[in-house]
Amino acid sequence: MTLAHQLLTIDAQKPERWMLFLHGILGRGANWRSFARKWLAEQAAAGATDWGAVLVDLRDHGDSQDLQGDRTVTAAAADVVALAQSITQTEGGRVAALLGHSFGGKVATAAAQQLRAVGLGVDALWIIDAPVGPRIEPRDRSTDEVIAVLDQLPPEFETRGEFVDVIVAAGISKLIAQWLATNLVEVEPAAEPRRWRFGLDLDRIRTLLQDFTRVDLWPAIEAEAAAGGQVTLVLGERSQAVYGDELARAQAHAQAGTIALATVAGAGHLVHVDNPAGLLELLSG
Repeated sequence: MTLAHQLLTIDAQKPERWMLFLHGILGRGANWRSFARKWLAEQAAAGATDWGAVLVDLRDHGDSQDLQGDRTVTAAAADVVALAQSITQTEGGRVAALLGHSFGGKVATAAAQQLRAVGLGVDALWIIDAPVGPRIEPRDRSTDEVIAVLDQLPPEFETRGEFVDVIVAAGISKLIAQWLATNLVEVEPAAEPRRWRFGLDLDRIRTLLQDFTRVDLWPAIEAEAAAGGQVTLVLGERSQAVYGDELARAQAHAQAGTIALATVAGAGHLVHVDNPAGLLELLSG
């Protein structure tokens, strides 16, 4: 089964190069639709009309449910490699860049390594506000808090609004509640009245997160850079996703020229939401 995805192009042109956008945990490809369209418009304005964008639902997210295999970063990356190969075969062009946010940042890193191993190395890897190494003691535990709230949800909701209200009443911001509501699915699509349930398997999500916090992908970054790939780690100025020894390691790699390290002013962890213009400027620079 190929990952669920959406292709975006400039004026229905056949792209020669594709950028894959990989979301974070509990997200889906559509979270990046608005930003990806702006990025394509920026590319077109600069004369680079050969780009296309691919919004990807990673395994156990969005419409990419019930895939075979382990719930690991490596398995999620292998899914991305299979998708890249499928896109090349069916749509033409080549996957030239990967962008991954948070959990998707590690998946993108592992996928870049796997793609290069099969002769399909990318030109650019963009890691958005994600620790590359292990994250044993995160400063920001908001994801854990959200999952704890989701664990206590009733099985069904009469409306999307009811779901949002329940999440907000549990202490989660309305913005995050509305974002989580994109994961609602109809209990019985043909039935009336319509009823909704949360569409993700939280046990699978937790297993993916456990592997995310454990795996160290700095060796993959070093290998990607040595092979000629452009690697950029982008951090939100207000984010706590990368700190302490992990931040020091990133800074050392930047000083050594292994990676480029950039910060988006005023942004928290949701860099593309908090300051999309700042992130666009980096990607277009």
